[in-house]
Amino acid sequence: MFVQVALALPLRRLFDYRLPDGQSCQIGVRVEVPFGRQKLVGLVVNTKLESDYPANKIKPVIQVLDTRPIYNQQMLKTLAWLQQYYLCPPGEVYVNLLPKKLKNGAPTELLEEPIWQVVAGAKAPEGRAYKQQALFHLLNKLGPTAQSLLKEDGFSSAQIKQLADKQLIEENTDLLTNKQVEIQPSEHDLTDEQQQVITNIQSKNNFAVHLLQGVTGSGKTEVYMRLMADVLAQNKQVLILVPEIGLTPQTLQRFQQRFHCQMSVLHSELNDSERHNAWLKAWLGISRIIIGTRSAVMVPAAELGLIVLDEEHDASYKQQDGLRYNARDVAIKRAADQNCPIVLGSATPSLESLANAHAGKFNWLHLHKRATAKLPPKPQLIDIKHQPLQSGLAYTVVQLMEKHLAAGQQVLVFLNRRGYSPALICHECGWVAECERCDKHLTYHRNIQQVNCHHCGYYAKPPAQCAECGSSQIVDWGIGTEQLEEWLQQRFPDANPVRIDRDSVRRKGELEAKLNAIQAGEHKLLIGTQMLAKGHHFPQLTLTVIVNLDNALYSTDFRAAEKMAQLLVQVAGRAGRAEKTGQVVVQTHFPNHNYLNTLIEKGYTELAQLLLKERADSQLPPYQYWCILRMEAQNQQLVEQVSQQIDSLFSEQICRHYQGVEVFANMPAPQEKRAGKYRQIIIFSAKQRSMLNAAMNQLTASLEQNDFAQKVRWLFDVDPLDLNG
Repeated sequence: MFVQVALALPLRRLFDYRLPDGQSCQIGVRVEVPFGRQKLVGLVVNTKLESDYPANKIKPVIQVLDTRPIYNQQMLKTLAWLQQYYLCPPGEVYVNLLPKKLKNGAPTELLEEPIWQVVAGAKAPEGRAYKQQALFHLLNKLGPTAQSLLKEDGFSSAQIKQLADKQLIEENTDLLTNKQVEIQPSEHDLTDEQQQVITNIQSKNNFAVHLLQGVTGSGKTEVYMRLMADVLAQNKQVLILVPEIGLTPQTLQRFQQRFHCQMSVLHSELNDSERHNAWLKAWLGISRIIIGTRSAVMVPAAELGLIVLDEEHDASYKQQDGLRYNARDVAIKRAADQNCPIVLGSATPSLESLANAHAGKFNWLHLHKRATAKLPPKPQLIDIKHQPLQSGLAYTVVQLMEKHLAAGQQVLVFLNRRGYSPALICHECGWVAECERCDKHLTYHRNIQQVNCHHCGYYAKPPAQCAECGSSQIVDWGIGTEQLEEWLQQRFPDANPVRIDRDSVRRKGELEAKLNAIQAGEHKLLIGTQMLAKGHHFPQLTLTVIVNLDNALYSTDFRAAEKMAQLLVQVAGRAGRAEKTGQVVVQTHFPNHNYLNTLIEKGYTELAQLLLKERADSQLPPYQYWCILRMEAQNQQLVEQVSQQIDSLFSEQICRHYQGVEVFANMPAPQEKRAGKYRQIIIFSAKQRSMLNAAMNQLTASLEQNDFAQKVRWLFDVDPLDLNG
């Protein structure tokens, strides 16, 4: 008996090994095998009685690590599609998607983890230990809860230990393998629209893609939870995907209060032990609800009954390195293989999803009204041409902020540019500080006294002198969130401004702590990037100020207008979500632009129709399928030469065999130099997805056999969202 094994190697092939006499194994189990002088852990993808290689030259499997497959037949089918569709080595899919401990050969056994519950008859701690009090009340409400979930809720190990030392909480060992689900009744009555949507989805028991387009605040989460309750009651599991780590704690707490059951949370900030346990609990069926960011899409769940993908339009679902998959598309394929429904939710669906809805491939459902029966605020355009600006803000906007803050409300100032300023320039000659490895402006971070390249990670001390004329007159140019926070701190000190961007919430738990403080009303003035734009519910927030989105109106990226519209609607939706009326102002130099006026006067769907027509006329995605071949090397001439050779190879030998497949463009990447390497791209396009994929598979095989292609690093990006990549 021979087995074909996928190994975590950058080679697009499986490896044959011989099973020792009398030993058997199933497809989907892990095995330890020799590879050169190493021992590697791989996954058995196939078994066969004969091999194409001489039997005496095939090495034996060292040991079979699992007694049962870690991937069932449905998951193996999805993984096989994933590898074939995204043109990647088998190991990227079958091995690298595993948690690190399993990838290294650890047994499929849960690691010990404390489960905490309130001691019978205990009372909440007194005094100013607010975090301990919050933890006590949460545990009192939830019942026995795993320590990993409490940490996801924003509580530290130290705070948990302090309550345990006071003998207010104790460990419970019975919950670890408990699959029971207790569903709490909802505090909210359904609107007629919500009820219609739920009835429509529940009427289709098997696989179907439901595109739920609901305005911000329309109660999409309540719809999700009603659907989840029905599925959980049937003893099935639910997979929930969110685009950002920042949404995970908020989503988790809402689900914890409604569903008392085991849950797995998966995202990039987990340590190896936490990820190991979360993955295994989902695989064993212990976790009835699995919540996570894009990587959670491939966590096994044998009893999966529903997939929900929130904010389906979000670019965060597309992996931009390694295995370049789109979690939305993978989730749809997985739901098809598991024969379960999938709900894609968004206030601003992607143009790809809208095109599928128009074509009848998706079941298109709508929530037009907010759950509070209050209309979303209509954005107001503020023309800032010829107006003096203070840290990027017009005087009229500052007055408006003052008015809302004086009324005791919260204000959000949105600027999608972190750092103190986007560039440092010489006041004498105009020289700009650039990253030598990328030929891009260095961003100035004043708090840490550094200039950083946001493309390759390079950092240095700010230059004291101009590199060209020697002048010491180096000044910052442009506005970033750091500078905006500094000015607002001086202008509105009583509002206790807080900044939320990737720089200000680097440490684990920092984002949750800041979001909890905002919810508690400790900060009246919020400054942030798109981390604050998605999914958050701030009942006291009544004014949203969007500092500048003008770059997107005249961008070379054909997706820029779509992204701008989605961002504007999402940010605007943070205001007026409770009883108080919201207000949204957008600063712009182009108040008469067609895109902005269509969006504000007629809504996102109308603008999306306009953009879809433009895409159709220009034969751009979603009306053409794209695949980008990305190449890079330290020698600019070499990467250009190889790019031309690949273009010729495809045009002369491959293209004619695949109808409608063509080279759309062969050119330098929009950011030609990054991290010291020169980059070239070739865009392939076709009207038929299957034809394009077949052509790219043949091109991949050809490139692996041609010596010239090995002189550069190359990879395929299927269905790209960004030309830069």
